[in-house]
Formats: sequence, structure tokens, C-alpha cells
Amino acid sequence: MSLAFPLGLLALLGLALPLLVHLARREEQVPTMFAALRWLQARRKPQRRFRLEEFLLLALRLLLVAGLALLLASPFLRGATGAPAWVLVHPALDPAQVERNPETPAHWLAPGFPPLEGPAPATDVPVASLLRQADGELAAATALTVWLPARVTGFDGERPRLSRAVDWRVLPTPAAAAPEASNATPFALAIRHAPDRADQARWLRAAQKAWQVAAGADAPAGDAAIAGTPLPDKVQAVAWLAPGELPPELRAWIEAGGTALIAHDAIWPITGGGTATHDDTDWLTETRLGAGRVLQLHPPLYAEAFPALLEPDFPARLRARLEAAPPAPTLADVAAMAPRTGADGFEPAPRPLEPWLVAALLLLFALERWFAASPRRGAPA
Repeated sequence: MSLAFPLGLLALLGLALPLLVHLARREEQVPTMFAALRWLQARRKPQRRFRLEEFLLLALRLLLVAGLALLLASPFLRGATGAPAWVLVHPALDPAQVERNPETPAHWLAPGFPPLEGPAPATDVPVASLLRQADGELAAATALTVWLPARVTGFDGERPRLSRAVDWRVLPTPAAAAPEASNATPFALAIRHAPDRADQARWLRAAQKAWQVAAGADAPAGDAAIAGTPLPDKVQAVAWLAPGELPPELRAWIEAGGTALIAHDAIWPITGGGTATHDDTDWLTETRLGAGRVLQLHPPLYAEAFPALLEPDFPARLRARLEAAPPAPTLADVAAMAPRTGADGFEPAPRPLEPWLVAALLLLFALERWFAASPRRGAPA
């Protein structure tokens, strides 16, 4: 416990007041003359001694004065308190996936740290900031366990540095529901492939046909041709199924705002790797290039290496990715973002004691008044 205004303790000098009141307060003694006592020899009066009466009442009054002095000094408590362990769960996870002791407090990794038993908050949360907040609010001895999906947003671009070691638990990213792309509207994809990759291009041509059927027989479906064939005038995306560098004209088209889906063995168009985001299905990597986007396939377009090709919702999922707005490059690999230790501990906010002290003083005052007015005392206070 600390004092915000230690000079307030000078009010303890007021403890002398109840003592002086009790010493000065004496019951009035009226002398009464008896006839038989006139003839007795006068003796010397005994020396008067100071005596304290009503010890309980005096103690209550002394406590009241001491409590008022302590209240003036503004006491508060330092240091954080809490459970010996805490669990934080990212809102994108199902609580049933989390292995924990039922007696350990569990909270959502969200502003305010709501209890895990409540409804899940929004999944777009500032993970790094919330981790620092929890690290600062929890006691130094509290063990912290954090559960997150494999890829999330909300990091600052570097591993967080905390004052404690964190039990970092990573679960597979929850499978998102099949996106409902706007298949009723036309979408044209131009496919350009190497001569030996016509068998891979047929999967994308099948997706073209699915989009055309969904949008109507007259909807444009794009085209498919050998690499080097000029692009049509009206095209919304290009699929480049050829190894090596992207041709300069394709790069210029992307940088002007186009979207390109490139083969797994095409050379990444950004020097040094660039900043990429990963699709939840883990078969696409995406980055910005100028005003446009580049999406690179991880596996080649073979059913043996790419089972998702056989799924009925593959055309819709592919179109949803090609039509998506450019994402902010904040999606991070959680396993690589495990917090480091070594940060200075935060000084937790002090906890004032004035409310409790005021309640105690009110109780003492009520007791003091009750004892002072009690008829059993036989005299007024």
C-alpha cells in the first residue's frame, strides 16, 4: 500500500482531541451536607487521579480520527492481482477446439477480454495490441496461454515482445464457407499457357464454362490460347500457366490495375519476395504489384496434386478470389509470430482504497453514535 498524499497523516495529531474530551468530561458532583458529619474531623482529600472512562467509545472515536487522517493521505494499492493462469482465445476459433482446465479463467482475445462463455466477438481484432494490454494488466506471476488460428490479421509486422513467456497454441485456420460469388454477372478470364500445359488449362476452361452458364449463354467467357497471344480488349483477369519470368507486357497490364493468376513455377514478380497474404485454403499466395494483384498457385493444376479441382464449388471459390479487393498485407503466419520475452513489465494502474475507507468510516461513525446515545451509559457523551 502507498500514499498519494503522505502529509495527510499529520491529521493524526487530532487523536489528542478524543483523549482530552474524555479526560475533561467528569460527572458533576454536588456536595450534600449531613448533620452527623459535622463533628467528624476533616481529613486531607486524596490526590485526584486522571481516569479514562468509556473505553469502547474512546476507541471508536480514536479510530474515526485515524481513519479520517488516512483518507486525507489517499491510500492506494500497487501491483496487479489475479488468477494464477489465464487463457485467451481468438474469436475465429471454436471454443470446443481449445484444451484447457475448466477452472482456469478463459477470455476472448478481443477488446475488454469478454469471458469465453459469452458470444464470440468480431474476428478482426488487433492481436498484437491486445497481447501487450493483457501482459500489462496481469500479475507478473500469472501464466498466459493464447490460442490462435494459423493465419490471422492484427499483427504489427514484427513479433510482439512481452514481459512474460507465453504458451503459444496454434490451430488450423477454420475452413471458411464456400464464397457466394456474383455468378449472375459476367466474368471474363483470359488463359495463356505454355504449349505443354494445355491439360492444365482445361481446368480453368471448365471454370470459365461454369461462370458462363451461371451468367447466361450470352455472357463472355474469355479465351484460352498459347502464351504470347495478345490479350483481348475486355478481360477481367489473366491466368498465366507458364514457367519463368512474366513477360513485360503482362507485368505492365498488372501494374495498371489488372489481376493475374500465375503458375506455381512462375517466378515471383517482386524482388526479395515481397509481402504476401495466404488464402485460407492454402492453395494461393497473393500480393500487390503496382495497382494490380498477383495470385500464385501453390500446386500445379493436376487433380493428383490439387484435390480442390474436383470439388464442385471450385469455380465459385476461384472467382471469389479473383474478384476480391486487394487485401491489406497484414495476414501473418501465427507460428512465426510467437511473442518474444524481454520487454519491461508494465506498472499496473493503482487501485484506490478511498471507497472502502469511506464505507468503514461511515460504519464506525454509526457505531460511535449508537454507543454515545446508549441509555446504558447513564450520562450523555
